[in-house]
Amino acid sequence: MPYDDRSPRTEPAGTARRIHAAMIAFAAGDALGVPWEGRPPGSIDPAEVVRLPAPDRGWPRGSTSDDTAQMVLVARCLADTDGRPASMDFLTRLAAAAPGVRGLGPTTRRALAHFHATGELPAPSAGDLPTNGAAMRIAPVGWAVPLHLPERRRRLCAALSAATHRAPAAVAAACVISAMASAAAEGADAGVDAADLPDVAAEEARWAAEHHGPMDPVADAARGRWSPPSEGVSLDAVETAAAVVHVIREAPDLAAALPYAVSLGGDADTVAALVGGVLGARDPEGITRLGWLGLVDLGEYPGLGDLAARLAALRGATAAGP
Repeated sequence: MPYDDRSPRTEPAGTARRIHAAMIAFAAGDALGVPWEGRPPGSIDPAEVVRLPAPDRGWPRGSTSDDTAQMVLVARCLADTDGRPASMDFLTRLAAAAPGVRGLGPTTRRALAHFHATGELPAPSAGDLPTNGAAMRIAPVGWAVPLHLPERRRRLCAALSAATHRAPAAVAAACVISAMASAAAEGADAGVDAADLPDVAAEEARWAAEHHGPMDPVADAARGRWSPPSEGVSLDAVETAAAVVHVIREAPDLAAALPYAVSLGGDADTVAALVGGVLGARDPEGITRLGWLGLVDLGEYPGLGDLAARLAALRGATAAGP
């Protein structure tokens, strides 16, 4: 299904359009990376990336993964709860949707197994792995919460992360991603440029380091001092956030950024999806420059325009509230 920019023109229409484009760009990055997930950079042919070959795992060509499925679940959870979801609100929805979600990660699968066995959220543990599942799905929080309300955004990051991911670094990475998404959704009229987004990430990383633990790779990426791992980007949450910042800094145009994100290898679909979710909001016209977008299967996610409008209305109400 090709991109259709017929998002509802209700107020605030500009914000709804940015969020809608961000959702499409997120799914596009996910689908672009799926065929290459887990491969080292040296085995990825840049010429083949934008042809969207069918994934080796037997999924249909143009398929998205758990990245997009969980992003949409978060967006709907935010919209349906007037921006006040509890951890259990999201976990319950995820558990119901999980049988139809492709590629759920290890930490999320463990949390779901615990929930099915006990009916409870995962408990914090010293052995919690700082994987990237919380950061992967968190962009809608940034789209729905204005940049000038960081504490509200951070509380939502913590609540929605805790449904599956309790490691401090996992929450910290989610905060960084949501901060960039929030800044991008402000739009050009607010003076936000792609060059500002790494600075936003660095500022959020400084806060996260004080509250959750070291975030040096993100700060390094914002300054151009981080190099992608030779074996590909791992599931580590902080490394994933650093990779996203690195791509946005080095390739701020959406059409160039998504293939570059995939070329880093490893968890290629997650990095590309997150890059799309940020840059698509900053420059919604960038969607029209993705000549391969028609190959992406968006049929599993009807009504994204309406959902974007609901998040935009939530953002407007939050900004105007006490």
